[in-house]
Amino acid sequence: MSLHIVPLSISYEYDPCDYLKAREFQLRRDDENYKKTTADDLKNMQTGLFGHKGKVHFQAATCINDEIEKLNVAIPKQELFTKISSIIDRGIHSNYIIYPVNYIAHDLLYNESRFSVNYTADEKLLFIDYLEKQIEKIDLPDKDIPFLQGKILMMYANPLINHLAVTL
Repeated sequence: MSLHIVPLSISYEYDPCDYLKAREFQLRRDDENYKKTTADDLKNMQTGLFGHKGKVHFQAATCINDEIEKLNVAIPKQELFTKISSIIDRGIHSNYIIYPVNYIAHDLLYNESRFSVNYTADEKLLFIDYLEKQIEKIDLPDKDIPFLQGKILMMYANPLINHLAVTL
């Protein structure tokens, strides 16, 4: 309680590191001993700092002290920390701004049009083109394109999935 935690949501339209993360997922899948190098970390930081993010939105939730006061502090610490983490996550996820790319990624990932009222056909085509260009950036000899596409789509669908989980 003395920390006065205020969850902060940062919503990016685009993640400049999406292709690097997808590449890492495939490397980890294909090699259980894979370890990121210092050079990989530096490239991720540089790409994250200077890469295209599109629209960016910051939103602070309210301080979670009132919710923490309602918790039974006599429960085991691990359980208490899990409950506090859930409160923080709920504060973050409920304040996400959901962009058209998030709706498009969800519909593409699950092969549906559930959220099609939230984007235009042109926005969908632009995102599909963006996805293809990001996949092209991945430098792997045995590039598993369907796997990589699925990982990137999941990255973009997750903010919507998390937002819906706490707002419905």
